[in-house]
Amino acid sequence: MFTIIVGILVGIVIAVGIAALSDFQKFSAGIATGLVVILLSIGVSSFTVISAGHTGVQVTFGEVNLNPLTEGVHIVNPISSITDVDVRLQKAELKGANAGTKDLQVVHTDIVVNYRLDPLKVPHIYKEFGLNVDEKVLGPGINEAFKSVTGHYTSEELVTKRDLVSAEILQHLVTKMAPFNIAVSNISLVNFGFSPEYQKAIEAKVISVQQTAKAQQDLERIKVEAASRIAQADGEAKAIAIQAAAIQSNGGENYVKLQWIEKWNGALPSTMLGGDTKTLMNIGK
Repeated sequence: MFTIIVGILVGIVIAVGIAALSDFQKFSAGIATGLVVILLSIGVSSFTVISAGHTGVQVTFGEVNLNPLTEGVHIVNPISSITDVDVRLQKAELKGANAGTKDLQVVHTDIVVNYRLDPLKVPHIYKEFGLNVDEKVLGPGINEAFKSVTGHYTSEELVTKRDLVSAEILQHLVTKMAPFNIAVSNISLVNFGFSPEYQKAIEAKVISVQQTAKAQQDLERIKVEAASRIAQADGEAKAIAIQAAAIQSNGGENYVKLQWIEKWNGALPSTMLGGDTKTLMNIGK
């Protein structure tokens, strides 16, 4: 539209300039030149190029054309204005969101959301909200989803089940934004916490629970190890008892002699006692 207006003004200026001359042929030539400039301006304004990752919205005299202009070259109404709308992955951020927990504590966080606009529905979105979807649609939706989900959890659960809470907020927001043709793909809770005093109390309790669980595990391990040692000792005692019974039942003296023979290295003793156990004889070389 701006190009057409400029072309018309340039054409008029050229025509008037030449018309100032008295020669009729020059006047005719001026008119023709002005018309050519105007037609060229109209021709140029009849084409538009939509860049990659964008969708064009065509507005004519304030009326939005609901047919989207996809990537590439398009022939459009030369008097229409074209707005490029980014349909790539975008980020919206809600800072300082606050909500009440199930146990009446106040949690605060910054929420970062990744989203895309539906390329085929961009003219509808533009007509309803303009280009400010962050403030008019996403912001209130994020805040409502955050408050709705956190109200079902205690403050301690929000800390220990943070991934689950984030997933529920995401699902709530996806459902909330679907009617507005906004696809939410991810959500992050940043600077998540409570008051400093309450945060320390929660952390201390979590640590205490973890230590108790570890102590319980250690106790169970000790019990298992003790039972194993008892079973092993009991087995060894039973084996010794069985072996002793076998020795007694098969002649203990003969068994002892057999054990002595099996362990003898074949060398004669260098000394021996006399029969009265008072005489010591050296029988070595």
